[in-house]
Amino acid sequence: MIVNILYILLAIVLLGVLVMVHEFGHYIVGRLTGMTVLEFSIGFGPKLLGWRRKEIDYSLRLIPLGGYCSFLGEDENNNDPRAMNNQPVWRRFLTIFAGPAMNFVFAFVVCVVMLMGYFTAGIASPTVESLYADMPAEQEGLQAGDVIVSANGEEIEFSEEGAQYLRALIADSPVDEPIEFTVERDGELLSFSVMPALVTDEQTGASSYMLGIVFEGRTYTFGEALAQAPRTMANFVGMMLDSLKNLVFHGEGASDVTGPVGIISVVSEVAREGFYMVLYILFVISLNLGLMNLLPLPALDGGRLVFLIVEAIRRKPVPPEKEGMVHGIGMLLLLGLIVVITYQDIARLITG
Repeated sequence: MIVNILYILLAIVLLGVLVMVHEFGHYIVGRLTGMTVLEFSIGFGPKLLGWRRKEIDYSLRLIPLGGYCSFLGEDENNNDPRAMNNQPVWRRFLTIFAGPAMNFVFAFVVCVVMLMGYFTAGIASPTVESLYADMPAEQEGLQAGDVIVSANGEEIEFSEEGAQYLRALIADSPVDEPIEFTVERDGELLSFSVMPALVTDEQTGASSYMLGIVFEGRTYTFGEALAQAPRTMANFVGMMLDSLKNLVFHGEGASDVTGPVGIISVVSEVAREGFYMVLYILFVISLNLGLMNLLPLPALDGGRLVFLIVEAIRRKPVPPEKEGMVHGIGMLLLLGLIVVITYQDIARLITG
């Protein structure tokens, strides 16, 4: 019981770190461009801890579902020359954009650390490095050193992308159909038909179909990690955009959407698997936060950026009361969505 509580607290701390990174982006760029910051807060609701330094209030609040960086003149007209409403459009644009941008920067740093420190992050090729005993791949005769050149008739690139494709193919394969492999062994092409086996994780109780293949992996040097990290991030962002498109236009994955409660639950479970998975989940959620906040929706950073673009085109700002009304409605809808998703998360936890 105590261990579970500690992992939940760790998940809350990690979520707080990501919120702090995002809000720090707004904060640091706002200060660098000469704006007056009123408050920098992690969390919402009642204040747990607070202090004041150089006329800025800093606070840690009860509900760890977000945070905010409040600027003078952010939601109203103020005559102070350091107020946000008196700054040029480009300064306000950079300040708002800096929040999501910091999430991407943080994800980049975490990605570099993963690539340098953990071979599982740096799959080099679709080469069998080792096999789990008594698993289908070993039982059917695959051997360490085999290079998989095709699967189910699809040619496999000898690259990291080829290995990643294989992992996805194995994970998504029909449970009642074998996977047809062609491998190169000592210059000879051999064919194998391997049926996935259901494997249950003893710690988490989660079940998945596996073949028992460990693909060749390696860590990256610092220079290689710097070069590879943007490609890794681009691949993940592409997958996130595809998922978002399928969700919006086809409703696919609607039942899998999670809110803060679900995220804390997932992170607390994943963290048990070790430090690499902590880094991995930080990487994925940070990318998600950056991407979601750039969506052109009211109450999100992307929606505020849209109003600034309109202001730049019109050469005059949208009346604050109209913009505030749009963001207010957006915030109500967003809070309503969070309530629905949170109910769904809690129902999942109760029913298992």
